Order: sequence, then structure tokens, then C-alpha cells
Amino acid sequence: MDTWNQLLQQSHKKNYRSIVYVQMTNLRRNGEPSLHNIRFQDFVKNDSRHLLFLMAFNDNHLHGDIKSNPSAQLSWQMPTTKEIYNLFGRFYIIASPKKITRFPPPKLGTELMNSEISAHEHWESVRRQVWSSLSSQIRATFAWPPSGEIPKHGDEAFKCLKLDCMLDRNIGLDHPDKVNHEFAFDNFCLLVFRVNEVIRLEYGIFPPKRMIYRLVNNEWIEEETNP
Repeated sequence: MDTWNQLLQQSHKKNYRSIVYVQMTNLRRNGEPSLHNIRFQDFVKNDSRHLLFLMAFNDNHLHGDIKSNPSAQLSWQMPTTKEIYNLFGRFYIIASPKKITRFPPPKLGTELMNSEISAHEHWESVRRQVWSSLSSQIRATFAWPPSGEIPKHGDEAFKCLKLDCMLDRNIGLDHPDKVNHEFAFDNFCLLVFRVNEVIRLEYGIFPPKRMIYRLVNNEWIEEETNP
């Protein structure tokens, strides 16, 4: 595991016990900056360069900004340990195979390079695994109308408040939640963030300590800078 990823995982455990939102920004095609709060899901096992976030395919604001420019910066605050991680890299959208997207999936890590599974198959299996691991309430949010739309939809549009996972279960379309599940699962996307640079600032000590981790020729280079 890379040093920055090990430190980030340790900080995550010390600072958070529940849902975490990370600030994400990039530049739109018109040159204006975007700003989003995206829900962190997990670290990718056996592949420390990738982080997983959640996104709805019909989230037109976030989806549009990432399609416009997948290169982005994340700012992750660690208030308990008094650290800030700034991560630079690129987003990949892992959408339902039923959805049309021009984004290729990330390349497989070294652990899977020699396997017979394709990148598309691998990341779709990860998407299904994450969907199964979500709480019933989080799953239900993917059955809702697009986030941030004005005017707000009526209460009827948000009546789905819990949604069990129905993958690999032989349930007919006459089941009351089956239609909601199919729509929600197809709307569910993974955002895979591929990291190529990290700045870690420890501001709880004096003087503060700032480290930069850069990927150069497939090797991570660590450098301490002026605080």
C-alpha cells in the first residue's frame, strides 16, 4: 500500500464513523469552477490508487461537470487529527451497462492484470457489490428525481424511503418494489477517482508539516515542502 493511502485510511478511521462527504472541484468547459460535495464510499482493495464515490446517473449537475472535465481536485478535511488532504486526479464513471456513456473504465490494477476478466466486467462487478452493501435508505435515494432541480418535486416523488437489494433474486415485476429497484439500480453509478498527486497538511502541530506525494514513472515520490 502506498504511504499516502495508508495515512489517509488511518485518518479516515480516526475522524469518521459514518457517512463522509468530500469537496470536489474542477473547471467546466466555460472556465468556471465547479464545487460539489460527493459521498465517499470506500477504498479499493488491492488497488490503493483508486477511491470510490457514489453518483446518480440523473444528477445532471455533477454528471455534467465530470463529463465536461474528468480531471478534478478533492479536499478532504480531517478535523479530529487536524489534517487536510488535497488529492488530484481523474474521475471515471462506472454506470449501468444499460446506460450510454463515452467513458472507458479505469485500467485494472496489477493484482488483476493477468486475469481473464475485462475492465468493464471487473468494475461492473464492483458496482454490484457496492450496491448490495448500501443501506436500504441510500439505495432508495437513487429512485428519486434529479438532485438540485428547481422547483422541488412533490412528496409523491420521494415516497420510496427504503429499498432492499433484489439482485440475483427471482422476483417478478408484480412485486411492489421491483420497478423502483430496477430504476434505482440502473441510475446508480460509481465514481472511481484515480489519484496521481496528494498534498497532506498537518496543521495541528507547530510548525505545520506539508508533504507532497507525486506519481512519477509509476512510482510514488515523497517530498516535504515548506509549511
